Amino acid sequence: PYHIEMALDGWGYSVTAIVYRLLSFLPGSGYLIAVFLSACTVGAICVTQKTVAKYVPNVWLCFLIALASGFVMPFFIKAVQYSRYLGYQSGTIWHNSTYIVMKLFAAMTLMVYFSLAKRYAEKLTVKDWIVFAGLLVLTTATKTSFVLVFAPAAFLLLALDLYLKVPLRKVLLVALTVLPTMLVIMLQRTILFGEDTGNGITIDFAYAVYQTTGRPYLTMPLSLFFPLVILAANAWGVCKDTFLDLKKRDKTLKHREYITAWLMWVFAFLEYVFLTETGNRHRDGNFLWGYSFVVFVLFVVSMVYFLNNLKNSSFAPKAVRIVYGVTAGGVLGYHIFCGIFFFVRLLSGYTYFL
Repeated sequence: PYHIEMALDGWGYSVTAIVYRLLSFLPGSGYLIAVFLSACTVGAICVTQKTVAKYVPNVWLCFLIALASGFVMPFFIKAVQYSRYLGYQSGTIWHNSTYIVMKLFAAMTLMVYFSLAKRYAEKLTVKDWIVFAGLLVLTTATKTSFVLVFAPAAFLLLALDLYLKVPLRKVLLVALTVLPTMLVIMLQRTILFGEDTGNGITIDFAYAVYQTTGRPYLTMPLSLFFPLVILAANAWGVCKDTFLDLKKRDKTLKHREYITAWLMWVFAFLEYVFLTETGNRHRDGNFLWGYSFVVFVLFVVSMVYFLNNLKNSSFAPKAVRIVYGVTAGGVLGYHIFCGIFFFVRLLSGYTYFL
């Protein structure tokens, strides 16, 4: 992959470049790099399982959700787009090494954030601050994409916490965790967009989304078909519960994780649709990576909500839940099939272009 070649040639903006160069001095470095990336992939699944375990008590269901999240891909329809990857947006990416590593660290960051967001109003320790700030730095040093979609969403939720009467001092302390990350971003900006690079960022509506498909208005919803089905089924309940939480000024905010995921999607969508790079990076579509990670997050939270819907008698009558389970389960099953089929094709020698 391109990022590994650049690192071995002595250039890189990511902390992964350091790892690759260190491994290059060892015998069988190619295999060691492959093992490293495989470990990151498995690690992301393990972190996902640990995160989901807080919301789904059954250990096997947690494992299945985490495993499925590592393979789900867009709801492929050949008549809409010829490629199973290009033109769609997938949270499962096998060809971009920095994304693979970032996915692990970003999943760890979200796991800590979800835990912290529930309790920081009552208790925020020095260890909490250091761990969260450190994970933000590590994730951003791997790839900037995550913080660009996470930080705006987290900022809005911090502002909401002020309304929920979380002490201003606590809100500011959590907000300050991003300061070390800003130093990393400034360093990466110098490397990628310094005056001598000729690169920059500009507003170019829909340039990136039309690069690889003529029908993004179809491929984008198909990429999120299952999360959209779950959103349609839960939107009223989430809005009603959130309204009541705001009315009571309940600091825990019952659907905080779900709201966080969709807020991240809003910012990722705006960045992907409106922004593009200039210079020799103008065709790279680098604002896609943050969007791709959010697709992964939406599938995880949607699978959790789907399972909870099925066992919740107050969600709908039993007959309706059966129809809902078969329909949404079938959609999810095809997403998983598409991901496994794509992975097997890659192992068979096909490229991700097909």
